[in-house]
Amino acid sequence: MLTESQYRRAVAISIGLAVLWVVVALLRDGTTFHLAPMLVAAVLPIVVASDNEEGVETSRLALAALAGLAIALLGTLFLAVAGEMTGPSLLPSGGAVAESVIFAIVGAIGGFAIGRLRRRTSATEPLS
Repeated sequence: MLTESQYRRAVAISIGLAVLWVVVALLRDGTTFHLAPMLVAAVLPIVVASDNEEGVETSRLALAALAGLAIALLGTLFLAVAGEMTGPSLLPSGGAVAESVIFAIVGAIGGFAIGRLRRRTSATEPLS
């Protein structure tokens, strides 16, 4: 079972990565950190799933993925309001803000999927 301290640890890691992303982006004008929102959103459900040997319920894993997505979107919002989302985008249209939102969603979905995979593999017997 997932404890409150394990969940807080996962949230702290995700927030720490978001703060690092925002600070570095504020220091580097015109630079887009393409994968940062994806990493911020994905790390929370992955850490939640990894911290629990018995596996995590799907609803708690989904909540962790949504929390990671919210943290990444808050970082995006902060940078957009500060005028720092002016760098290039990997997408054909939409700019850096759209890219950040899409990559955060992809990160949350990927983190959820990795957490589900972790949950399944932790329930199986190790090979001997």
